[in-house]
This record gives sequence, C-alpha cells and structure tokens, in this order.
Amino acid sequence: MAIEDDQVNDSTAPTRTATATTLENGNFVTSSSFPAVDHNHPLYLQPTDTPGSSLISLRLTGSDNYALWSRAIRIGLLGKSKLGFVDGRFPKSRFEPELHDLWEKVNAIVLSWIMNVVRPGLLSSVLYASSAHKVWEDLKERFDKVNGSRILYLHREVHTLTQGVMTVTDYFSKLRELWDEFDALMSCPGCACPESKMYAQHFEYQRLLQLLTGLNESYSQSRSQIMMMSHLPSINRAYSMLVDQESQRNLVNMPQVAQVSKALENLAMYSNKGTNNTGSYKQKRDQVQCEYCH
Repeated sequence: MAIEDDQVNDSTAPTRTATATTLENGNFVTSSSFPAVDHNHPLYLQPTDTPGSSLISLRLTGSDNYALWSRAIRIGLLGKSKLGFVDGRFPKSRFEPELHDLWEKVNAIVLSWIMNVVRPGLLSSVLYASSAHKVWEDLKERFDKVNGSRILYLHREVHTLTQGVMTVTDYFSKLRELWDEFDALMSCPGCACPESKMYAQHFEYQRLLQLLTGLNESYSQSRSQIMMMSHLPSINRAYSMLVDQESQRNLVNMPQVAQVSKALENLAMYSNKGTNNTGSYKQKRDQVQCEYCH
C-alpha cells in the first residue's frame, strides 16, 4: 500500500546497494551505484522521473501567475512524492549518510523540474541554488504577492460575466477558471465545526446564483425551475441540467435550420435563373432591326 508523501519514515527505511553491470574490454564488470530504496521511500525515482520532464504546462512569468503556477506544480510534485523537497520536509540531513549521494541526485532532478517551468529570464536564480527548497522559498518571496487589484478584477469579472454567444460549456468553463484563481488568492477558511459547514453551503449557493445570473434570457425557464427546486442542486448538477436543455434545444432547432437553408438555396437558384432569362431577353432585343431604316 502506498504511503502518503508526508508520512514516509525515510530515516529507517531499509536500503540495499544497487549494482550496474557494464561491458569493459570484452569483460563484464559489476560496479556499485546509488543505494536502492523501496518504492515508498521519498528518494525513490520512477523510470519516467527524468530531468527533461515537465510536470505542468504552465510557465512561471512573475507575480501575475505565481499563485496558479505554485498550486499547479505542488500538485505535480505531490503526485511524484517529491513535494517534501520544496517545502523543507526532506532536507539532506534527514537521511542516512549512505543516502546523501542519492539525495543529491533527486534534488537535482526536482530542481530541473522547476527550471523547466520557469521563464528563461528567471533561470539565473535557479541554476546556482544548492537545493530545491531554497529555490522554492526564493521564488515565493519574490513573486507571492497577493495583488489587491487582481482580486478586485476577479471579483468584478465573476459578477459581470454573461453567457453572450458562448455555449453553456464555454461559459461555465470561463466562470470556473475565474473562481479557481480567486480561491487561490483568497482561500476560504474551513474547519469541522457546524458554522463552517453552513458557511460552505452559503458560499456554494452564492456561486450557483452567479452561474444562473449570467445565463442568456433563453434559459429563463431552466433558471426558474432550478430555483424552485425544494433542494437546490450543486453547481455541477445545475450545469449538467443546463447542458441537457441546450442539447434538446439544438435538436429541436435542427429541422428549422434545415428548412431555412433549403429556402435560401431555392431563392438563390430562382435569382440566378431570373438573371439568365433577362440576359437572353436583352440579347434577343439587340437583334431586332427596324424595317423602315433598313
């Protein structure tokens, strides 16, 4: 069973020495390499854990996207069981001396993962760092600025966003993107007390209202049906209901669109036919000659 990243007892984990067999001068030579560790050990590397890997597609550019970038890369490192290398839980001193070389290797790989998702202008502060944790703290100190104007902008965008020409799916995706960034900058307090549960329900209700308010008027009936339900649905459930209605409306409108297209096609054919007749009639008139003059 897999052990969580923050629950690994790495200092007592059993280790063994891994060996590598190479061919030198026609003879097979076995040499020692890094100590092998269990797959639950924080220093364990998967075959795919290479320096050239990119954990995320987002690249750090500065304070404007640090919140999203740090959240995304933390998730990526957690999936690799390497989050402790940047948050300070896995320092070199935590491991036995025989594992220090392996720690250096893993630390270098984590550093390379950070370098791969940082814009080139910021690499100078990463290249000469001795540990991934120092780089992480340096980037946090420089770019973790909760910009009040950005929070105000997101708040305004959430409350003024409307569907317009977007589909329900595109509209919801845009709204969800604004919500996620706002939550990253202004995380909501939470605990196990009843008051916190009530606050979470109220917060969910507010976002349901934001979703419904921005819909086009053609969804007014669906909006009313959702608000009249005895138990209000979750945001995802309400979104699913709206997508279902959008699909039904598209199916109903398909025959009407086909009829309009056919009518326009017939009109175009009739217009072209009339134009051709006019030209033929004009050609015949040009051939008529006056008998008195000739």
